[in-house]
Parts: sequence; structure tokens; C-alpha cells
Amino acid sequence: MTAGNPGRRHALRSPGGGFAVSVDETGARITSVVETSTGTEFLLQLAGRDHEEPEAPPAADSNRRWHERYAGGWHPLLPHAGDDRTVDGVSHPFHGEAAWRHWCTVAADEASCTLEVTLDTVPLVLRRRTEATDAGVRVRQCVENPSDAAVAITWTEHPAFAEVLAGPGAALTVDGERVDVHFPRPGERHGAFRSVPSGTRGVARLRGGGWDAVLRWDPALFPQLHVWQEHRFTPGFPWWGATSTIALEPASRPYDVTDETLGPILVPARGAVTADFSLSLARTGP
Repeated sequence: MTAGNPGRRHALRSPGGGFAVSVDETGARITSVVETSTGTEFLLQLAGRDHEEPEAPPAADSNRRWHERYAGGWHPLLPHAGDDRTVDGVSHPFHGEAAWRHWCTVAADEASCTLEVTLDTVPLVLRRRTEATDAGVRVRQCVENPSDAAVAITWTEHPAFAEVLAGPGAALTVDGERVDVHFPRPGERHGAFRSVPSGTRGVARLRGGGWDAVLRWDPALFPQLHVWQEHRFTPGFPWWGATSTIALEPASRPYDVTDETLGPILVPARGAVTADFSLSLARTGP
């Protein structure tokens, strides 16, 4: 595989055929979730940007490179999320090494695929199973530490949703409580970023465009939900006034923490940490 080309993509279909899910070996990114009877795409799509890097770029150059190649979808961000930083003498690129790397396929069938990568910035092996279900998509991610010392990490999941779920009249609740976010009218521009507590259940419900999207995660591991909105707000690079999305990002810690550790999750020596996520999608109207 050469730089400039996407990794191998797995085309998954739910057992009942209601959902089609695409997964790229580049970054283990879920590139697409489509309801097949209507052709409705639920993840942000930015054409022409989905190319693979031969390796994670130098940390100091990674912010711009990320935004040049960001094509939407759902990324796992490990072992770091946010701006590039150096911890214990190791440089970590924007949004973490895992999202930049080529992952290897270790198992696949019609409805699921399992991808794996060994990181260089920390002694961890990541294994991620993505499954198309009759409700939408389910993910199980295992972070394994083969070393003799515990490893601290930050872990954030980064699904960015299509405008069908982020148009006028949309609404967001987290743990059953309404979140005060603004979904602009046609011709209106809006951008925002905020974090809210995950609550006791780790459930976010996004209703819009005649659809109900429910994202679930473990609130003990991911006590924060970052909410990023870009609705044609940025006229220049990288959104060019043409992108409308909302991302709901279960996160292990606040976005702007810059303490001396890489993150609050401790992967024990010779041990592992596993987390499950699901996205369920259903129509709310005709």
C-alpha cells in the first residue's frame, strides 16, 4: 500500500440487511453507516480527503495534516486526543497515533471485522471489532498492555454525524437531560465546542431529520462527552463554509488537560482494558 491511497475497506451488512457499514483499515475508521431502505447516511462525509499516511507525522506538523486529510466518519483516538504534546520524552501527534496508523485485519465476515495495530508511542496493542447490527453498529475495543509496567492513556471516540441529524429542529439529550446546543436555521452559521458529564448511564440521544440516534458507552471509563459543532461557521481552512456536523465524543477526560500524564486510564501491566460502544438508529416519522 502506498501513501495517498485509503486502506482496505470492509463492507459490512447487518443480518437483516437494514444497515450497511464501511470500515477502513486506515485508523480503524468507520467511514459510513447507511440505512439501506432509504439510503440515509448518518456519518459526516468529506470527499477527497480519505488518504493514508505512511506513518504518523511529526507531532509538530500533525494538526494541519489531520485537518487536510480528515474525511469524517468515526475515529478511535488513542493513546492521546487533542493538540500534539510530549509526555515522558515521547511526542504524540494530534488526536493520537492510532487514528493515523494502518491497522491489520485479523478476522472478517459479512457483518463484522476485527482490526489490530501495535502502537509505537506506547507499548500497547489495540484490537477493535466493528459489527453491523439490525439496530445500527456496535464496537468492542480492547487495549492490551504486554509490558511489565502500567500505561496511562487518554481515550476518546470521535463519531461525527451527517447533517440529517444536525439540522433545524434537532435535539440532544445526555443521560436523559436536554443539552443546550443550537442547531441553526438554513443560511445561519454556527460553531461550538463544549463538554458535558456522561451521567450514570452513558447515553446520548440525537433526534433530527426524522431519525433517532442513540449512542451508548461506559460512563465509568468515559465520564465526559465532548460536543463539537461546525455548521458552515468557518469560512476558510479546513471547513470552507461548507461543512455541517455535530460530533458526540465519549472521552476519558476533559479536552484541554495538559498535566504530566498522558491520561487517566491505566492499562495494567500484562493486562487489558476493554470498552463497548453502540449506535442505534430508528425512524421517528414517515
